[in-house]
Amino acid sequence: MKNNFYKKFVIIVSILCCNVLPVKAQIKNASFEKDVITGERQITEKIKGWTISNGNVELITSNVFSAVDGNQVLDLNGNQPGRIAQTVKGLRKTTDYTLKFEYADQKGRQPDDQTLLATANVIINGITVATLQNLSPAPNYIGGIGFGFKSTAKGTATIEFVSTTKGDMGLVIDNLRIEEGPPMNPPVNNHLVNGGFEMKVISDSGNPHLYGDQLPGWLIMRENIDLIAIDRFGSPSGKWVIDLGGHGPGGIAQTITDLSPGVKYHLSALYSRHQYWDQEDPLTGEIFIDDELVLSLNRDKLAKAPRWERISHDFMAPSNGEITLSLFSTAFKVGGGILYDDIKIEKASDIVVPKKIPVLIIDGFSNHNWELNTEYLQKILETTGKFKVSVSTCPNQKENESEWENWSPDFDSYPVVIQTCNNIFKEDSLQWPNHVKQAFEKYVTEGGGVYMYHGATNAFKGWPAYNKMLALGWRNKDFGEAVTINGKEELEIIPKGEGENTGHGERTDALVTRIVGHPIHTGMPKSWKAADVEIYRYGRGTTENLDVLSYAKDPKTELNFPMEWTVKFGKGKVYCSTYGHLWKDQEWPPNMRCAAFQQSMTRALQWLSGNVVDNYVDPDFPTSESTVLRSPILD
Repeated sequence: MKNNFYKKFVIIVSILCCNVLPVKAQIKNASFEKDVITGERQITEKIKGWTISNGNVELITSNVFSAVDGNQVLDLNGNQPGRIAQTVKGLRKTTDYTLKFEYADQKGRQPDDQTLLATANVIINGITVATLQNLSPAPNYIGGIGFGFKSTAKGTATIEFVSTTKGDMGLVIDNLRIEEGPPMNPPVNNHLVNGGFEMKVISDSGNPHLYGDQLPGWLIMRENIDLIAIDRFGSPSGKWVIDLGGHGPGGIAQTITDLSPGVKYHLSALYSRHQYWDQEDPLTGEIFIDDELVLSLNRDKLAKAPRWERISHDFMAPSNGEITLSLFSTAFKVGGGILYDDIKIEKASDIVVPKKIPVLIIDGFSNHNWELNTEYLQKILETTGKFKVSVSTCPNQKENESEWENWSPDFDSYPVVIQTCNNIFKEDSLQWPNHVKQAFEKYVTEGGGVYMYHGATNAFKGWPAYNKMLALGWRNKDFGEAVTINGKEELEIIPKGEGENTGHGERTDALVTRIVGHPIHTGMPKSWKAADVEIYRYGRGTTENLDVLSYAKDPKTELNFPMEWTVKFGKGKVYCSTYGHLWKDQEWPPNMRCAAFQQSMTRALQWLSGNVVDNYVDPDFPTSESTVLRSPILD
């Protein structure tokens, strides 16, 4: 009986011992509450539970800024950089763990010459597991996924924090804890999720800073990142763009499954540079597929948002049909970085190359150099790869009346027409045949698009339908109304007969300002310098169905007059602009090489033709400070 009881006791104890988990390891004084201090701050060389091996540290109470846990935090700098350490016992032997804590910078810290960021190293068992680099001011703490380590064969871990920030203010830390298991892995999705960063986040801010798993579809791998919804950044795809330099060099990742093994895929993204943080130039970033660096990004101060560029990389899906896509900021000195938007992964075989938009240029007469002008327009447009340009030239009526009478442009074969003819001062001798005028009216009325190029706004004063297409043209003051734009960007009508005849001063580098809201200007800055343009003052016309897109100040009158405008005519759309000017003695003048003119023309033609308008701004699009001239397009 006694032996049976003993056997049962041994069996029960053995079962219990085999299932008892080890005591949960605790970091001593993990929130730095054990040392009571007098006052709001106290520099010290002793902290309960910790060893200070270099320099000193500072305890700070919640009277200065709130703590994460309790009433105190630890500044890793006292009056100099400090180093603290603690050995944690009672862990499972050679087991994966994660160290988590919250950290932040401090307002008022003076940055050194090398970096704006506060920095520190996290060392566990002699291995540096993290370098913290951030300037998020307390109490805006950063948490995140933590830092992985393996316990020793004795079930211990020696944790060290080493400040590498100069001066008497460093990173503050709080709420240290150890969790069993490695850090969280990136989310697994069967396709790329939230590549445009439009999925809702829990934030009331128009500029939320996120860490950990706060970005849907992605895991924030280090520091924090920054969602930006600001018009001046020119969000090219939806409302939001992402800055991987939130308050330091951040990174994001997700795992994508269900790729077809051995099949070629195309990774692409739009990228740009933060508008600020000029202290580091260039700003840089890296994109990885699994552990392979596939794209290195570099943007200097001249290529800031909203100047976007698309990058791409082709890859073969691995045998398991799974990849991990990671993007990291490598701007290690400032709190901003490369901006991203519209990330895509597509089968290369599924990508459809957009068809070139057919464009018809109508030329034949002008007081400008119309032959060379047509040649330049054709080169500019076809170099983009987006247009196929044809030309129909009005014959000279005096030299060959039969050809002139039989001239019949095929408007209906083109979704958009560029009209360049200008008969100003020669209205009796330079005209289109009546049947061409009628066909043109029918084309626009039924939905065709027309780009009235520069001097085309001077033409055909005696053609009523054409005047309605222009809404504003080069006319005398008794012809019709004029328009100015006031300080509130409201149109003010100048009645017929008042003001001056239409005119312009010397060509100049003008500050063009857009009125927000039109697809042609999506993502463009509010203002930019256009090279060597003419500002038409007191353009006259019906002003019917008029939508002014941009304006510039006339130096003579100091009034704002339209630079670009659109007009509805029946079912059709008309775009008018004073961009572009080619005089008889010029070759590739600045106004033809102007980056603002060239991209505005591209977008206007896309819009007029009913196609999707580019949703990004060219990297060389000018700023409000200076013009940008592109190289002449030579044969």
